[in-house]
Amino acid sequence: MTPPETMAFRASGTAPNTPGWTFRVVPNLYAAFGPADAEPIVQRVGPYLSMSGVGAHEVLIDSPDHLRDIADHDVPKVAEVVRGFVDRYRAAAASPCVRYVLLIVNHGREAGASLEHPHAQLFAIPLVPDAVQREIEGVARRIGEAGSCPFCEMVAYETSAGERVIYENDGFLVFAPYASRVPFETWIVPKPHQPRFEASSSAEQLAFADALRELASRLKRRLNDPPYNLYLHTAPTQWTGGAYHWHAEVLPKLSIAAGFELGSDLYIDVVTPEAAAEYLQGEVTPLGEGSMSAAHC
Repeated sequence: MTPPETMAFRASGTAPNTPGWTFRVVPNLYAAFGPADAEPIVQRVGPYLSMSGVGAHEVLIDSPDHLRDIADHDVPKVAEVVRGFVDRYRAAAASPCVRYVLLIVNHGREAGASLEHPHAQLFAIPLVPDAVQREIEGVARRIGEAGSCPFCEMVAYETSAGERVIYENDGFLVFAPYASRVPFETWIVPKPHQPRFEASSSAEQLAFADALRELASRLKRRLNDPPYNLYLHTAPTQWTGGAYHWHAEVLPKLSIAAGFELGSDLYIDVVTPEAAAEYLQGEVTPLGEGSMSAAHC
């Protein structure tokens, strides 16, 4: 049901596109971008500017298990998934036409998932998204004004204040942002200043896997597995500055952006980040207790 695999982690001696894999990547059947080996064509159309959608669009499949997602796996398995993410980031960034690599997870149909089997998607695109460009400019501006990275400032302040912290380990802070856009919005931010996700060491990947698995488990067990969107913001592929701090943002689909939000780009959040963090601080069910039976594709 998929195109031939691009890469996979699989048991020794098993052939590509056969059983035996534990993490698998395939091109998206309905790719939004491609091919990855062409230069984008930019043209002016009256007052408008258009660009051809060269690049790549991949599906990154967590495991052969149809019923278990990030929340249900143990940390070593999630670390394998994160290692796959890093590998594909690095491969996509090597294309000269790619300016940015965006990895997303649409969890649940209401969040845009068209397939039930747990997976992520990777987009390698020929431009830097406005949202990322604004963050880069904001970080540079804050460093110029105060001499410090705003993400590093947030990590230090939220750790000290404690009221919006959901979870932390040696490498990452998981917290509800002060100006949350939606109920239970959560960020996962590396504690050390690090511009690039794909530069993560094995130890950093393991720490991120622990933070990601912990958050996903709490969302699933405390909020009855809500649909959510997750995306990683990292530095652009051909950018050489240091004024950025990669991070993941998770936005549960528990409210609807209506006319005010769409018309103003201002968000009314009916759950304070402090209340959201307090609720998600509760202990989660240990792996294995009440877990679903395995099913494999």
